[in-house]
Amino acid sequence: MRPDSVDVHFARLRDSQPQSLSFHRARPEDFSAWQTQVRAFVRDRLGHPKSRTGHRLLGAVVESTEEVDGYIRERVLLRTETDLEVPAFLLRPQRQGERVPAVLALHGHGPGKIIPAGMPRDERSRRLIAEGERDYAVQAVREGYVALAPDLRGFGELRLEEDIEKDAGNSCARLSLLAAQLGRTLLGMRVADLMAAVDYLQSRPEVDPGRIAATGNSGGGTATLFLAAMDTRIAAAIPSCYFCTWAASIQAVPHCACNFVPGLSHEVENYDLAGLVAPRPMLIIAGREDAIFPIAGVQEAFARLQEIYAAAGRPERVELYVGEGGHRYYSARVWPWLREHLARP
Repeated sequence: MRPDSVDVHFARLRDSQPQSLSFHRARPEDFSAWQTQVRAFVRDRLGHPKSRTGHRLLGAVVESTEEVDGYIRERVLLRTETDLEVPAFLLRPQRQGERVPAVLALHGHGPGKIIPAGMPRDERSRRLIAEGERDYAVQAVREGYVALAPDLRGFGELRLEEDIEKDAGNSCARLSLLAAQLGRTLLGMRVADLMAAVDYLQSRPEVDPGRIAATGNSGGGTATLFLAAMDTRIAAAIPSCYFCTWAASIQAVPHCACNFVPGLSHEVENYDLAGLVAPRPMLIIAGREDAIFPIAGVQEAFARLQEIYAAAGRPERVELYVGEGGHRYYSARVWPWLREHLARP
């Protein structure tokens, strides 16, 4: 008898995972205890050093400040490791009389922070912004918020030197392997950097430290969801074009290596990760024609997530908005929704 193909073999492995920590299998009586257990498991899988569970910002420097079309843009360097600085653009309203909410605007695959900050460098990045509404840091500051758009490790100024020299799009594959060899993950490193970014926003005199939201498209949606799951200081989360079941997307469609966390899907599904955000508000954005995060998988995962939010006592705080298009950002619902939820205590 001819053996099954390797495709069938891996599909069988995927479908036989016990996922014993999943909310729908564990059926926990104590919701808070379930979140604590799952959050500890995810932290371990991400490879976060146990010695660094608190605030992560080691220092910050404002390199430049300029007025740009109705708002102020600062270039800042956030020291997240003793030997690493994360460059970011902070956008703030020109005239601001009181502390306002802040939005972490997280880019996806592409040239990095310049996309959410609305700073295209070529025709391709102009198209990314114009056709996909990906300048969401600019959108946020025009809504009256402070916005912070950092580079994620592996993109922009945080690529490997050889990739910067040859202008390769990203360093995700190589950095993912290097992190794995160290017992860490690239995604976990990104989340740790973003926790430091939250520290920085809370330190700014313009920002209401209790009202910090996060949003991002594609890889930025990944970072948004993992950050909000791991850092309860995120008051509202808006992941775009990422939320789906693992089985329908990450484990079924070719994706960048930076999406994979060893052992994670063995115990939990994507909706369990999102369940760590409950009862904080979350708006899930999806594209009906998004080929890499299929809408059927999104809807299946969202139905499960609704049950988790109901168990947390706040079913009204999670919402799915489906844009009539593909893999991009859909801002139509974002700012009315965020205004509504950040206005609440």
